[in-house]
Amino acid sequence: MRRLHSTITPAVVHQRAHDVLESVLEWRPFGKLVAVADLLDLLLMMAASAASLFAVVGRFFAFSHETASRAVKANLPDCDRLVQGLLQALHEAAQLSRQDRRRHWLLAIDTHYVAYYGQRTADVIGGPKKQGTQWFFGYATAVLLHKGRRYTIALCPLAPKTKPHDIVRTLLEQIAAKGLKIQGVVLDSAFDSGETFLLLQEQGLSYTVPLRRKGNNTRNARNRLFEGRHKQVRWAEWNVKDTRRQVRTRTILWKGTLKTMLFAFQGWNETKAHNVHQEAARQKRLYQRRFGIETSYRQKNQAKATTTSRDPVYRLLLEGLGYLIRQIWVVLTAQLSRLRTSATNGWIAQLPMQRLVDWLFQELARLHPEE
Repeated sequence: MRRLHSTITPAVVHQRAHDVLESVLEWRPFGKLVAVADLLDLLLMMAASAASLFAVVGRFFAFSHETASRAVKANLPDCDRLVQGLLQALHEAAQLSRQDRRRHWLLAIDTHYVAYYGQRTADVIGGPKKQGTQWFFGYATAVLLHKGRRYTIALCPLAPKTKPHDIVRTLLEQIAAKGLKIQGVVLDSAFDSGETFLLLQEQGLSYTVPLRRKGNNTRNARNRLFEGRHKQVRWAEWNVKDTRRQVRTRTILWKGTLKTMLFAFQGWNETKAHNVHQEAARQKRLYQRRFGIETSYRQKNQAKATTTSRDPVYRLLLEGLGYLIRQIWVVLTAQLSRLRTSATNGWIAQLPMQRLVDWLFQELARLHPEE
């Protein structure tokens, strides 16, 4: 069988990562001590080694960690400017074609919480206790769900008490501003608010969202929807608490071997009512694809620098850099997949995310020998 050759090398990975990071902001040198190229390599090496600024500078760079810290802070803009820079870099890294921009994509939206153990600030949000703390820096992302091409295309930090529908609106607006078309959205149960359903219906988007039980009364209108036969489809109606607007959506009851779930969905063809159960089952399968966004969080963490800083902009930069490196990995594995005729995921085994991160670190260590 003819061998397939790829030109993906550690130097290529470094060059792509360097170019993508350079496009995020208008980077400036810090006096005569820290050149822009060194500053970008420092951030990339922090991400590739999942280490802090202090740990990396002391081993690989001639300037001190105080100088490096001041150089990074001197380049940090306000939060909104950094969000826009990261969004632009994410889309440039994705290298979406004209055909991609004509496609109607399936989208997954979710929130991701990074544990925080320091003194609380105005940017720290509360949540259920996890990893030994109930305080976090929160982020919301949107990922395109397509086989082998799960691009992260929207990102925003979360402020305390942000409503679920406001998160969805912000991410959808970011995507629309980049000219991408969305056909449907899959969300987890944290987004099962009436305002979220109304927003998606107003924008004409299909959706699949699991509903949670409400209140202690097992016989209220919401909880009665969890009773019935497997794959039972029916309408659910209720009024939003604050605005009293009426919400009306289809639901399907799914009784699994371990858990009973109730899904709200929209987007099936109402002119073919006899196919409603078949379409509802399809919506259930679409929801299962949402776990692709959970995978993106684990992969992002493989290329995320550590920090104890309370600065939300600095933390956002490190978070966004992890997604940028993952985006490069998605593009490179897509290139490998086009070289193969097999329908398996062999190209991912050839270049797993951790190998790409290791290559990046090796190339950076070659350019900046350890002292």
